[in-house]
Amino acid sequence: MSLSLDLVPYGGWAKAIRMRRDGWELVAPLEIGPRILRFGPVDGPNILFENKEQMGKTGAKEWMIYGGHRLWTAPENDQCYALDNDRVSFELLPEKGCRLTGEKNEKFGWQKSIEILWNPDGLIQIEHRLMNFTAKALPVSPWCLTVLNQGGVALIPQPAFVPHPIDLPKGTKFSMDDYLPNRNLTLWKYTDLADPRIHLGRNLWTLSQMKNTKAFKIGFRHTEGWIGYQLGDLFFAKWISHEKKATYPDRGCNTELFTNGDILEIESLAPEKPVATKSHSIHFEWWHIAKVKFTQNDEASILKHIAALPRPTE
Repeated sequence: MSLSLDLVPYGGWAKAIRMRRDGWELVAPLEIGPRILRFGPVDGPNILFENKEQMGKTGAKEWMIYGGHRLWTAPENDQCYALDNDRVSFELLPEKGCRLTGEKNEKFGWQKSIEILWNPDGLIQIEHRLMNFTAKALPVSPWCLTVLNQGGVALIPQPAFVPHPIDLPKGTKFSMDDYLPNRNLTLWKYTDLADPRIHLGRNLWTLSQMKNTKAFKIGFRHTEGWIGYQLGDLFFAKWISHEKKATYPDRGCNTELFTNGDILEIESLAPEKPVATKSHSIHFEWWHIAKVKFTQNDEASILKHIAALPRPTE
């Protein structure tokens, strides 16, 4: 089915880009952002969170979460909370998608854009571009946050388990790499690993969003490619790139997850590298959505579903 691109009112805003293909739709408002605020089945639920009290508002004098998917800058500081409450310019890309560009931030020297390409195979490529229009390098890198709706469970695949060489039967061959660490875990001051929302399994970690809970966050260098989110009968996944030799923010994180009583965020981070003067930094994500319901313990079915999907290419 071909991709349809329409300008429609949405959520109290007069104008938004609505993309539709094969019974699914993605919506990005044009009066704030750049942001994606809706992703889900046509006339069905939204996998993304929307702050109902902030819908339709423009020109606010303070930063507003709104919900959906946004582009921030790492590391986290006052630049992250720069206002994005004004209109964005847009370009429609027939049969492909659209490009959204926010206004220049004169205080910090950058400009943000998001390009959304909806491929015929169903995979959505999202290019995040952080542009430096100043005469000096900017010590920031793209940080992309997907704010997901309440009541779901994040699914975090892990590298294959390998026993310690001492636990192998005598005569079994092994690699010296089997003595070395293959993962990291970054914790914040408010992270409590005894929190019942987090479960660290052998092949799959899970993080649940629950109402009436406090903030929780973890970060890590993710090499398995994708993170999932199960919400009712909707399964969302996004692919996150990893550069083996790159240095990442927050003690080596290309992936972070945050949750509280309202939301769950799946966040991807670009390598820690200044944006050169008059240049830009680009960071990709790839999205997938399907009507299929997995249980947290059904690791085999989840991994089989992911293995059958088209693979991202930059």
